[in-house]
Amino acid sequence: MTAKKGLPTVYRALRHLCDQGLSIQHTLIGDGDDREQILSLIKELRLNGVARWLGTQPHRVVLEHYRQADLFVLGCEVAPNGDRDGIPNVLLESMAMGVPVVATRVSAIPELVEHEKTGLLVPTHNPEKMAQAMLRLLTEKDLRVQVISDARERVIQKFDNKALIHDLAALYRKAGI
Repeated sequence: MTAKKGLPTVYRALRHLCDQGLSIQHTLIGDGDDREQILSLIKELRLNGVARWLGTQPHRVVLEHYRQADLFVLGCEVAPNGDRDGIPNVLLESMAMGVPVVATRVSAIPELVEHEKTGLLVPTHNPEKMAQAMLRLLTEKDLRVQVISDARERVIQKFDNKALIHDLAALYRKAGI
């Protein structure tokens, strides 16, 4: 719950979906410096019955929430102090668990999330576009199936820690270290 996560955009997108008559539930796991601001925004947007905050949870609980999720959404942006995510682990985890993702085009996220192939990308600070992307992944079955499959394959092929460790070790050997 920090500025770089873009949670206000996510919650404003949820408000758009609710205004369209969709029945949705959003779960936020974690904590951070902007907790009070985010919880106040949830109230301000009248999302109390839609959004729930669980705070920090053990990994087994987080995994269970991934298993139950229909969609993962992250509105990353560059914070006013310049802080930003590279490739957030939560996107990798979601994709590996078979949960389709909607994210923003910021930092290195497009290296992982390829628009309409391994997820959907939207501009930062654009809740309308985010809501549209969320709705697409929730309702367009063919897109959803393709994204889930391609996203899992991307994580396996490009972000496998065991393979990356071997590649790193080879670079060190080549450099004589």
